[in-house]
Amino acid sequence: MDEGSLLNGLWSILSSIFGVVTLLLSYFLSFLGLLVSPFWYLISGLFAIVLWPLRIFLKFEAILLFISGAVLTGVIVGLFLYFTGDTLTQLLRLYPSPESSPTTESLAPKDEPYDWQSSFRDEHYMSSTILEEEETSQVSE
Repeated sequence: MDEGSLLNGLWSILSSIFGVVTLLLSYFLSFLGLLVSPFWYLISGLFAIVLWPLRIFLKFEAILLFISGAVLTGVIVGLFLYFTGDTLTQLLRLYPSPESSPTTESLAPKDEPYDWQSSFRDEHYMSSTILEEEETSQVSE
């Protein structure tokens, strides 16, 4: 026997085995895909439901970035102003005295109630009031 014919025979046997194995593997994977497909659709549906809020969130991405930037800027500027004011108050010793603190009792005396109706009895309102006259019907005699 010739060495070339031996290699050709070996090659044909290996290619036949490889063809049969790939065909069987193809059928097995198709059957496996058929069995797994309901679970695949179920998992992809659940995944779509879980990611639905994220899709809505991404629609408002620009406005949410703007609002979060504004909030962050406001917090930073507010903290800066608070600590600057606190530091200046301590450095300049600008503490409020206890006797000069305004209270609601000092602003409005409780002895006499405020007369709301007297503010509406102004001459300006009285001169612009429309007076209607009663019409009397004249009966012919």
